[in-house]
Amino acid sequence: MPVSIDDRMDTIMPKTRNFFGSDAEPASALPASRLAYGIEDAADAVGLSRSRLYELIAAGEIGACKVGKRTIIPAAELTAFLDRHRVERLPSRRVTAALPTQQKPRT
Repeated sequence: MPVSIDDRMDTIMPKTRNFFGSDAEPASALPASRLAYGIEDAADAVGLSRSRLYELIAAGEIGACKVGKRTIIPAAELTAFLDRHRVERLPSRRVTAALPTQQKPRT
């Protein structure tokens, strides 16, 4: 019986666990040992668009390296960026009605 390409890939590249704990194919998961990311992979990793990532690089928020024509971002830069923008506690989703303001009578 012939072996499928999927069976061969499973032996070569074992499945990894994604953020939610379920199995994911290796092609969709970024390896944890990666030192740097290209713009597209970095944008996917932090959940931003390529354009926004370029804006952050231009503003000095994220440090990037140029290797020839290629722009790469060290994984440590992405981690540091996320740490700087960490929120201690997200605001409550509970909406409270605004109290009407008291107006002073005109004299």
